[in-house]
Amino acid sequence: MGRIINSRERETEILDCLIESYIQESKPISSAYLQKRYSLPYSSATIRNVMVSLEDRGLISHVHTSSGRVPTQEGFRRYVGRLMDEDITKGYPVASNLSLIAESGIEEAIHHTLDILAQESGYTSLVAFTEKSSGLGGEEKVFMQGTRFIFNQPEFGDIMRLRNLFYALEVRISELQDLLLRSFDERVRILIGDEIGLDEIEDCSLVVSGARKQDVTFSLGLLGPMRMNYSKASSCLYTIKNQLEKIIEDFV
Repeated sequence: MGRIINSRERETEILDCLIESYIQESKPISSAYLQKRYSLPYSSATIRNVMVSLEDRGLISHVHTSSGRVPTQEGFRRYVGRLMDEDITKGYPVASNLSLIAESGIEEAIHHTLDILAQESGYTSLVAFTEKSSGLGGEEKVFMQGTRFIFNQPEFGDIMRLRNLFYALEVRISELQDLLLRSFDERVRILIGDEIGLDEIEDCSLVVSGARKQDVTFSLGLLGPMRMNYSKASSCLYTIKNQLEKIIEDFV
C-alpha cells in the first residue's frame, strides 16, 4: 500500500514541480502541464486547487494574460531552502582543466577561471578578493566575466531590466564587490531578490562561495535572473571555487 501524502507534502511537491518547470520553460505553468509532465497522481482540478492555495500564501502568482502561474520571490526562497538541505555542492563535471592556467599569474588565472565559470554555468561570474600583503597591491579588487550570457536570458529582453542590470554592474560594481566579501561563505550562500540589497537587480539572484588562503580572501559569485538553475549554479560554482583555491594556494 502506497504512502499517504498529506496536503502540505502535496503542496511542496507541486510547488517544486512548478518552479523547476518555470526555470526550464521561462513561461507561466498550468495545472495541465504539471500533470502531464510529471505524471502526478492528482487530477487537474486538485492541482488547480493546490495552486490557488499556494497563491493565497504568496508562493506563486497568477499571470493575468495566461492561465498559468509563476513563482514569487518567497516561492523561490522556499524552494532554495529545501535545496540547501541537500548536497547541492556535489562535484560538477567541469570540462576545462583550471590547473593548465595556474602558471599564467594570479590575476590572469582569475580571469580565465571566471570565463570558465561563466561558460559552464551560463551566468555572469564575478570575483572579489583582498590580500593583506604587498603581492596583490594590498587592496581589494573585483573582476567580472560572462556579461554576454545575460542576453541568453528571456527576462532581459525587457530593456528596462537590462538597463538596470548593466547599471548595477558598471556604476554600483564597488557595492557588488563589498557584497561578495560580506557574503563570504566557504560552502554556498544564495541571495534571492531584495536579499542582494541593490534595487536595480532585485529581480535577480546571486550565488556566492569563497575561501581563505593565508592572507588572501576571495569570494566567487554567479549573478543571474531569479529563474536560475540553482542546483547547477551552486554545484558548478563550488567545484570551480575549490579549483581556484588550489591555484591561489600555489601563489601564496
